[in-house]
Amino acid sequence: MKYVAIVGSRRRTDRETVDRLVAELPEGSVIISGGAPGPDRWAEEAARKYGREMRVIHPDLEEVRSQGQRTRRYHVRNQRIVDLADEMFALVAPNRRGGTEDAIRRARRKGIPIALL
Repeated sequence: MKYVAIVGSRRRTDRETVDRLVAELPEGSVIISGGAPGPDRWAEEAARKYGREMRVIHPDLEEVRSQGQRTRRYHVRNQRIVDLADEMFALVAPNRRGGTEDAIRRARRKGIPIALL
């Protein structure tokens, strides 16, 4: 069983890229996403469409009192995604900023294969 993280910027609009990616994954692949709008949710929809197992890792936003604390909780969520993943597909933003970049850095530190789309 291979765990495949699919993450991306909500600024992306190419839903068909995620659909095609999920359709082409080997049988038995487990898709992991962060549940955010855009590529993460598209991955969930494609997983249902193609009968793939899906794990959605949401951030714990209970009792968040500041933007900094909120950001740290998203970073913890990103680390949980990377900890589970054997490889990552990342749909990056044109300006290469945001949470997707944090997930990419964490995946690089882990040493898992990353495809930037």
